[in-house]
Amino acid sequence: MKDGTDTGVCPECGTPGVRPGQLVCQGCFVPFSLMAPPKDRDDDPDPTADLPQVDPDNEQTRVINMIPGALPRPAQTRRDTPPRALRLSFPGGEIVPVEPGVRIRIGRDPQLCPAVAFLSTRDNLSRLHATVAVEADGSAWISDEGSTNGTFAHGYRLGPGDRAPLRPGDRIRLAADVNVNVLP
Repeated sequence: MKDGTDTGVCPECGTPGVRPGQLVCQGCFVPFSLMAPPKDRDDDPDPTADLPQVDPDNEQTRVINMIPGALPRPAQTRRDTPPRALRLSFPGGEIVPVEPGVRIRIGRDPQLCPAVAFLSTRDNLSRLHATVAVEADGSAWISDEGSTNGTFAHGYRLGPGDRAPLRPGDRIRLAADVNVNVLP
């Protein structure tokens, strides 16, 4: 793809064929702005003179900043995305949503744990077994409440009061046989 406009070599890896306006070396894929200036000439007043200069009129130059009048892109970062509720899928087909900023208690006592009253027949669960919460920023966690038969997340048993992060797709286990899937 040489067109006769080669200006030099990459100062990082030595790949030939650097063109004006090129932002990234095609050999080592390091952005030219992150490369150290060449140190082969000590008497050169401008050590960055060998680096390619960005020409905004060149068709191969990619604009990185926002173009005035362009539509904004959808949010991509965790900070920009609105927090979402999680849903817990229990063995009997029950699904319990956990909204941001809310904590639910899981256990067999319907008075202590009204959101999961259907677990009242599970004798191996403690009256107050665990707590699941989704914080206002969207991060979710589970905590064991000192249960007798344990709360398991990511393959490990949680100690009393220990928290484990939860994400959609995770699976938690309460006691020996209550497997709960975390849904988005």
